[in-house]
Amino acid sequence: MDLPSPRSEEKAVLESIYTPEELSISDDYKIQFRLGTPGTLGSFVVNITWPKGYPFTPPVVDLDEFCNHHVPQSMRDSITRELNELALENSGEPLTFTLIEHLRDNVDEYAKQLKESKKRNTNSNLKRIETEEATVKRATVEKEVLTKAQKRKQLSRLDETGNLPRGWNWVDVIKHLRQTGTQANPTA
Repeated sequence: MDLPSPRSEEKAVLESIYTPEELSISDDYKIQFRLGTPGTLGSFVVNITWPKGYPFTPPVVDLDEFCNHHVPQSMRDSITRELNELALENSGEPLTFTLIEHLRDNVDEYAKQLKESKKRNTNSNLKRIETEEATVKRATVEKEVLTKAQKRKQLSRLDETGNLPRGWNWVDVIKHLRQTGTQANPTA
């Protein structure tokens, strides 16, 4: 009777522990574990590949999946480094369960780090936008110096809303009094 290999034994154990929505194992021992609720900020997918000499050779861990695009590269590298260090510490024994449980134990911390990085990115983007707007405002603050004739001509034009500017039909008081002359007061 053939004894099952450590790889097939560990595969059977993992399939019995985790649901197919969380864990999928291909025939060539590539494991894909989904952490968190899909579509949320704290969710991502971890790929673990068992090399030929596994469990004496540490597994290959990576987070290079399309669905991990919201996770910053520095955080992906940090998680990969953590898992690789854990794999080296437990070399020689089946450790995929250990790696997955390490991820599940730290999922709240990863979500917190993701939120902080999103806030930092949002704040830096807001600062960048504000500085761009400030430079645009400085450029538009410089006004043209107009002559009196240009100013009069501008008054007769419509403004940006299509209306004549405020005061276009106001009467110059002194000019009006000169034209009408002085009138005698009839009550005197």
